[in-house]
Amino acid sequence: MKKERVKCRICYFGGFLAICLILYSCLKDESDWDLQKTSNGVIKGKNRELSLDAALSWYEANQTPVVATRSVDTKFELLSKLHWKKGLESRKEKFEVVEVPLLNKGGAVLMDSETMEKYKETELGKIRNISRMVIIKNLETGEIINFVMHIIGTYEYLMTAKHFEENSYLYRDPHFSGSVYFYEPEGSLVNGWKYEDGKIVATIKQGTEEGLQMQTEAASRGFTVHVCHFENILVEYNDCNPTVYQDPEYGLEIGIECRKKTKWETVEVCEDIYYDESGNSQTWYPEDNNNHNGGGGGGSTNGGYIPQTPKAKAIFRNSKMTENNWLALEKMLNKMTGTSIGNALYNKLVETLSSKTIILEFVENSNSLFDPSLSTIKLRTDASSGVLFHEMFHLLQSYTEQQTWNGSALNRDVQAHLAQQIYINSLPESERIWWRKKSKKDTRWIVTRSLAKCIDENGELRQGIDEGELQEILENKVIKSFRKVGYTENNYPWLDIRKGTSNFNTIKILSK
Repeated sequence: MKKERVKCRICYFGGFLAICLILYSCLKDESDWDLQKTSNGVIKGKNRELSLDAALSWYEANQTPVVATRSVDTKFELLSKLHWKKGLESRKEKFEVVEVPLLNKGGAVLMDSETMEKYKETELGKIRNISRMVIIKNLETGEIINFVMHIIGTYEYLMTAKHFEENSYLYRDPHFSGSVYFYEPEGSLVNGWKYEDGKIVATIKQGTEEGLQMQTEAASRGFTVHVCHFENILVEYNDCNPTVYQDPEYGLEIGIECRKKTKWETVEVCEDIYYDESGNSQTWYPEDNNNHNGGGGGGSTNGGYIPQTPKAKAIFRNSKMTENNWLALEKMLNKMTGTSIGNALYNKLVETLSSKTIILEFVENSNSLFDPSLSTIKLRTDASSGVLFHEMFHLLQSYTEQQTWNGSALNRDVQAHLAQQIYINSLPESERIWWRKKSKKDTRWIVTRSLAKCIDENGELRQGIDEGELQEILENKVIKSFRKVGYTENNYPWLDIRKGTSNFNTIKILSK
């Protein structure tokens, strides 16, 4: 009996100990969040959601193993591989970050012009930069993005910094002097920041030699003026290639010839100079939204990554597109998302793609189209936002209409035309008139406008129209009108089992 009581007491004690351990774990976990609010806000160590393994899985599903950041100015391509074993986790407020060091081909080291001129061979150990792939997750929205970050210190800072490698996306040394650059994983410079003794003193953006001019605008009292100049990012890079040479003793030999390339990128650096009422000037230091002992990054507008075309790059990719291409695409998407159906289409695609992107190419001498086999949209350079809407609608159909995809090319195109017409009807009157004039002789659009009188913005029958009447209109008017302008039965078959409003299910999805 005593043994049983002892066993029972041991069980109670064991259970009590387990509960204490659980409570301690929870309290310790909560204390981490308290640390986030009471210290510099950055917690290094294990993330809750975006772990290194989770980041690796996301990256492998969405990106390529080799990173190729290209200079717009010199066309020089810096090839890098991710060193996942050295990945770092950190978090701050609603953001969790994984930073993975980049192993640059040829042992490339980025530096500024002053460092390139001043450093001696004996100082090579102190000449370094930070190059990392940054993967960041917004815990509130679930959105994950990635980009390349390069941190380059000034010569004086590199000579004295004992813990240069501690600089990161979320944290900057309180005395950091140098520059931070953010690049697209497959593209050009997005934005950057210049620091002096831990403070942001200038913004950085893409520059070119052709634009190498100082702004000499007259100072106006009580105003802030932008004063910009151009700087070069330099790179020491061992470019090695096999070479064949004649050895006087052994004859033909194969060796390795190496040379250093030093030009990487030209960037525009802009300061804001403030002139008070007395005409005195001073440099304006923008407030760092993450100003916790030099911290930068996170979701701030100062110190962090600021995509110039966030809507476009959330769903599209193309490393060969120019900045003007991206800006034109962003402008169309802004216009599109200003309408109810356009906004619904964009958001549904973001949700459906789930952080993946598809290729978009601008073309000049061919028609706009969506190629489902390559998951690619080809868009004419003179295309309107309505044409982009049309091809994006086809992209969504490739996910929403998979069960009836085969043999329904014309069904899908009729629905895409109707959706585009609904979008056009939501644009300003001047644009509606322009589109009507442009398409007034096209039987597709004539019949599509008639179809819009039968089907509403939600893909449902309008009052006074029944399924039988709609089916008759589809068979006797719509299909025939499309056939007249080149939608042949071979290339655009009509799937008869899709009757009436079942042909407009994707439009219905956008209305929910």
